[in-house]
Amino acid sequence: MGGLQADPRWGRLPDLELDGGYDRLVVVAAHPDDESIGAAGLIARAHDRGMQVYVALLTAGEAADPTVTDGSRHALARMRLAEMEEAVGVLAPGAPVVFLGAQDGHLDECEPHVAAYLTETLGQGSRTLVAAPWREDPHPDHRSAGRAAATAAAAAGARLIEFPVRLWLDTHAGEAPWDRMVQLALTDAERDRKVAAIAAHASQFRSPEVLRTRLAHLAGSVELHVLEPAPVPAQS
Repeated sequence: MGGLQADPRWGRLPDLELDGGYDRLVVVAAHPDDESIGAAGLIARAHDRGMQVYVALLTAGEAADPTVTDGSRHALARMRLAEMEEAVGVLAPGAPVVFLGAQDGHLDECEPHVAAYLTETLGQGSRTLVAAPWREDPHPDHRSAGRAAATAAAAAGARLIEFPVRLWLDTHAGEAPWDRMVQLALTDAERDRKVAAIAAHASQFRSPEVLRTRLAHLAGSVELHVLEPAPVPAQS
């Protein structure tokens, strides 16, 4: 296995602790499949431990490579939304997926509205863990989603954890923030569910070989997250 996973620090990071302290996991995904690539193991474990799981999907991913489907952007959006429902059903059966309907590729234009929605959703969030795309991920929509989640987590008093997405897909994405990362060591059952969740996003794979390559690269024995405090809101 190459790329970032060949780094000797991969698999040797501090463990992410979920025992106690959290009753709810709120997952923010900029596009369908972000949740499966970045946080599938976390979602599965939170569900199995009795935490309430809630997923906020910001766009339908309709601006993905059009060669993955014979239909229009509208058809692709419908397909990807259905794939998202299937993936989350594998990881956390019964967990709601709420679609906000922002435009794929233009999330920055409605970032304040997303932050306001998430803040209202979190409410009093002292026992809530928020998982969102890493604010330094190469994709601009991921960065916008991460910033909105960070703003909401800070306002609600929730704990924020961030998951890279494009960083894992692009072996030339640069250095990972190893000094701020923690790992979730996956059981065989959790890894199997992660594999099934990623595979549910079938529109994103041009061939079985692409799927096999992606799974070999993404579905390892550990899942890495960036753990850092959310920004402290200014005092009024």
